[in-house]
Amino acid sequence: MAEIYNNRVCVFANELISLNMKRNVGSDKGFLSEGTFSTLRNRRQLLVLRRSTPGSSALVDFETMRSDIKQKYIQVYGDPRAEIAAKTQKSALETAIVYGNAAYEYFSVKYRYDNDRKLPPAKVDEYTLNVRIMDALLKLRDTRKQWAFGGGNIRINIWERLCQLSNDLLTLKDPNGRAIFPHKLPQNWKSLKRKCEQYEQARAVSKEEGFRSVIHKAYGNKHAIKVLNEDAKAVMHKLISMHNNLNNVQIMEEYNKVASLMDWALIDSPTTVENWRQKFALTTMAGNKGDKALKNTRMKQIHREAPTQAFTYWTLDGWEAELFYQKKTPKTVKKNGEEKRYMYTNYTNRKTMVVVLDACEKYPVGYAIGDHESPALIREALRNAVQHGKELFGNRYKPLQLQSDNYQKKVMVPFYEAMTKYYTPAALGNAKSKIIEPYFKHLNVEYCQKQANWSGFGITADKDNQPNLEVLNQNHKFIPDEATVIAQLEAIIAQERAKKIDAYRVAWERTEEARKMPFGIEEYLMLMGETTGRTNKITGAGLFIEFMGERMCFDSFDLSLRDHYNEDWIVRFDPDDMSQVLVSNAKRLKSGRVDKEIGTLQYILQRDIKVPMALVDQKPEHFEYRTRVDRFNSKMAETVKEKVKDVDRRITTICQRIPEIASGTVLDRYLITDSLGQHKDVRSKMRDDATDADFTEITQLITRQSVVTASTGTDDEDYDYNPLDMNFSR
Repeated sequence: MAEIYNNRVCVFANELISLNMKRNVGSDKGFLSEGTFSTLRNRRQLLVLRRSTPGSSALVDFETMRSDIKQKYIQVYGDPRAEIAAKTQKSALETAIVYGNAAYEYFSVKYRYDNDRKLPPAKVDEYTLNVRIMDALLKLRDTRKQWAFGGGNIRINIWERLCQLSNDLLTLKDPNGRAIFPHKLPQNWKSLKRKCEQYEQARAVSKEEGFRSVIHKAYGNKHAIKVLNEDAKAVMHKLISMHNNLNNVQIMEEYNKVASLMDWALIDSPTTVENWRQKFALTTMAGNKGDKALKNTRMKQIHREAPTQAFTYWTLDGWEAELFYQKKTPKTVKKNGEEKRYMYTNYTNRKTMVVVLDACEKYPVGYAIGDHESPALIREALRNAVQHGKELFGNRYKPLQLQSDNYQKKVMVPFYEAMTKYYTPAALGNAKSKIIEPYFKHLNVEYCQKQANWSGFGITADKDNQPNLEVLNQNHKFIPDEATVIAQLEAIIAQERAKKIDAYRVAWERTEEARKMPFGIEEYLMLMGETTGRTNKITGAGLFIEFMGERMCFDSFDLSLRDHYNEDWIVRFDPDDMSQVLVSNAKRLKSGRVDKEIGTLQYILQRDIKVPMALVDQKPEHFEYRTRVDRFNSKMAETVKEKVKDVDRRITTICQRIPEIASGTVLDRYLITDSLGQHKDVRSKMRDDATDADFTEITQLITRQSVVTASTGTDDEDYDYNPLDMNFSR
């Protein structure tokens, strides 16, 4: 027998050596003694390319043998080169076999029977090979002219020829003597034809039904071909996609009710329903599992990369922390007709913490703890984030992008949009887009699970990973109170920040200046400041509010504020920083509550400094503050004086233009003093001007320029007034 070894035509050494019964070497047709073979091998007249090993004989290079030995071998065994050529020439069936993964994937992964059992690996290989060969046989049957067999004038049974090709595959061996195509197809052409046509019929329904048709009934395949027509498939699809999630037996029963009326073949195995369930999994998922399941398990996902620069992307969400605490609540009970109040202790309370997470380094930049998620708690968490950013980097900054869920979106979306440049809410039902959900699980596993008052994982988690409720009940009195749990949560955030603070500072150094968005104090207080719900008035002593039992005074060095002391004001303040507040004008109710905010006037007021009465107690900053106040008051007095002077000038000008005003109105008796404090001089001068006007003949033509000159007083501007020039009697 000839073989190819290292690209050389070789023959077995035992075929050359005469049979030696004692040593079990050689063969009946051998023509060289064992000694002669050894001599020729030592002289390099026979090249042994592969030495003998247990189970395989030595191989001798045929082309390098002596010509007489070569001729003798051809006489006894035939030309090995022709044998090799016959072996290497593929048959039409061998060429038509196509190697694909669809059949192997169905038999090894998708098909299940008897409570989710898999096919044995040997059966997976057998059925996969059978399907490949049957596909090739059906292809040859349909294209026999192309393959030059079964046609022409001679009538030949095509299936007899195909069966012969199929059987020839069993004779093909690899160099190690193993069968290349060890199929289990029938070796009789009639049986082979019947099996291939059954497979073809099932394949017409679907590719998976074709695969299913070759599985033996011992592996759960009692009826491989059911539900054939389109109407029947529509009924099956509808039953599988129903929202009440019927099981396979229920669907089979409901389907058979319809099938009996429609004269369809009945289903008598739930396995058939299961196979259709798998086939329709994509299009029925939205009906029986919801759109969320379809989006999260079937739709294509976008893989995202976290930013490397701080304050670039924030996300926030509420987390019901998995830590129990005890809480006493009063309860009224009627006993013997009398009402009595008792204090009941509940040990299964949990706090909610809103966390603001910077996607860069997954740093918890802000948080707030409360009884439940609310818009107020979210604002407090974001205020904490901005304030923490100020502690780290010296100023308040807004995030470039902010993500949240759709909780209270009508109320919160305007607030979120004012907080950032790009507000991107998470898509409804798409939990994968929120990186904060896995972060909460990290906090639960890393910190909460190690506490004695841990409440466990979610309801969908493995029961074996949950806490022992019996032990919790036995030791419920050791469950901490509310203040202790709040301290636990604050400690968790503190530990998280301590682990990541250095990397987060480095990330801030990498942040481009164009991405840093300063958060001005006026904008910050307007957006995040707390209010009392009442209006306040500003007096000469300033604006007074009470906070945490302390009476505080606020005022401003903005002179224009003094023009609006009659307004009612809403006061916005940061509870963590009471150094300054923002006031905005509003309309008040009679009760003093805010009716509505007008917002046309806004001022930042600073908290006033209390200056000690005793000079020895005053510090440099107190002297500086007093100097600043004196300067402001002087400026205000000067402003008032300038206004009075301007009014006097205008009234004087009016009286000069229209003399009757000076003698016939109250201005004559209550004329305002000039800047030098003179009243009578001004009044007398105005009277003289009026007297002169009575006896003066107007000869000059009145022009627009003369009116302008009189109204502006341009001619008198250079006159240096001297009271000694006036003629008056006492």
